[in-house]
Amino acid sequence: MKNSLKTIVLFAILLSFTQYSNASENNKSVTKESPLTQIKNLRVLSPIFASSGMPTSEKFSLVQQQGYQHIINLIPGDFNDEQQQIIALEMSFEQIAVDWHNPTLADFKRFVGLMKTYQQDKVLLHCRLNYRASAFAYLYQTTQRGVDESIAKQEMLSVWQPEGVWLDFIKRVQEHYSEI
Repeated sequence: MKNSLKTIVLFAILLSFTQYSNASENNKSVTKESPLTQIKNLRVLSPIFASSGMPTSEKFSLVQQQGYQHIINLIPGDFNDEQQQIIALEMSFEQIAVDWHNPTLADFKRFVGLMKTYQQDKVLLHCRLNYRASAFAYLYQTTQRGVDESIAKQEMLSVWQPEGVWLDFIKRVQEHYSEI
């Protein structure tokens, strides 16, 4: 019995390490070799989903060359120039104006709706520094995609540590989706 329990615990530890290692390796391999490495706080979270800080104008063409088809911007304000540039690159552009001081469940639901529309297309989610975007990515991965919470959280925490209204927002979203 003790040996069986030890084997199970050892297997669980190895599985967790392998999942973490694979997630880290996927991110490292893409970011080391990718021309996108200069985008602030870029995190490649899956073969079809990444989050980042604000790409420069020049980087959007590199994003498109890497196969991304959709850009979601979480920054409030006028981004008509970004939208025109992205459309000219034959990618789609969406903006969800997430108030830094008041992120809402409605903001997140709109994001989830977009992701459902995009299905298996490559999506880059961004904000200024990848703070908003990494929180949304963490929540999306854990509430919609079944990604292990510790792996998704580690990616978010590698960018920033949410506090205050952002911790409250994360809890609200988690509670909402745990009730469904």
